[in-house]
Amino acid sequence: MSQLSPSDNFSTDKLANKSPFALVALDDNGLICYANESAGHVFHTPLQELVGLSLDKLNQSDDVISALNHGVQAAVQSQKTQQNRIPIMCGSGLQYFQITFQPEKNYTSLYFQNVSSLVDKEHFLRSQATHDALTGLFNRQQLFTMGAQDIARSRRYKYPVSLLVICIDNIRQINQTYGYNMGDHVLISVSRVLQELLRESDYVARLDNKSFVISLLDASLQQTEIVAKRVMRAIEEQDIRIADTSIPVEILCGGAQFDSAQDQLFDDLLLRAENNCQSD
Repeated sequence: MSQLSPSDNFSTDKLANKSPFALVALDDNGLICYANESAGHVFHTPLQELVGLSLDKLNQSDDVISALNHGVQAAVQSQKTQQNRIPIMCGSGLQYFQITFQPEKNYTSLYFQNVSSLVDKEHFLRSQATHDALTGLFNRQQLFTMGAQDIARSRRYKYPVSLLVICIDNIRQINQTYGYNMGDHVLISVSRVLQELLRESDYVARLDNKSFVISLLDASLQQTEIVAKRVMRAIEEQDIRIADTSIPVEILCGGAQFDSAQDQLFDDLLLRAENNCQSD
C-alpha cells in the first residue's frame, strides 16, 4: 500500500485547513508540499505560490530562514519534536511564533503558534523589574546591579568609572506648591534632558524621589564636572510651565570617580558622589 503524501493527509482535514495556527509541511526534498490558509497570512504569500518553495525562498530575513532550517534539521536528525520561538515579519508586522517541528515518516510538519501577546507581557514584566515606571529610566535596583558590574570591570581592566548625581533640590516645594502631578512632570522633563545628553556608553537611573545618577564609563572626575555643567545648563534652559507660570527647578550636582583605595563597593562610590552634591 502506498503512503499518503502530506498534501493528501492535510487537504481533507478541515481542522488543519481552517486552523488559526499556521501549518506547513516539508517533503523529503525540503520543499513546502502543504500550507494552510493561516500559513499564507503568516508569510504574506498566496498559497499557490507558497507550495513548492523551499524555506530559503521565503520572504524572510536570513536569521529567520536559518532558524527554521535549523529546527527542521534538528527534528529530522533526532526524530524528535523540536520547538523554538522565532520573530517573523508578517503582513501585520513583526510577530513572535512558537514553532513546533514534528518529524513524520515522509515529511516534516511545522506548526506556528502566535505568542506575541505573551512575549509583550514578558517584556513588560522584565521592564517593570528593571525600569522606573514614571520616567522609564533604570530603577534603583538595576542601578546597583549595573554599578557593581562597572566597578568589577574597572578593577580588572583599570579604566576609570565616574558617577554624577543630579538632585532636584526643590522638588518637595514644587509638590507642595503646584501639586504632585506637576512634580511628576518635572521629574519626567529632567529625565528626558539627561537621556539626551548621554553618550552611547553611559546610562542614567532614577535613584529616589528627587535624584538621578548618570554612570560615565571611561570618564575621569574632570570629564564628569564638564558633564555636570552641561546638565545644569540644559535643565536651566528647559522651560517647565503650568498655565502662564514658569516652574523654577533648582539642581544640585555631585560627582566622584571610582578609587579602589576608597571604594570597596558601588555603594561607597555612590555615597561619595552624593556627598559632593552642590550648586554650580
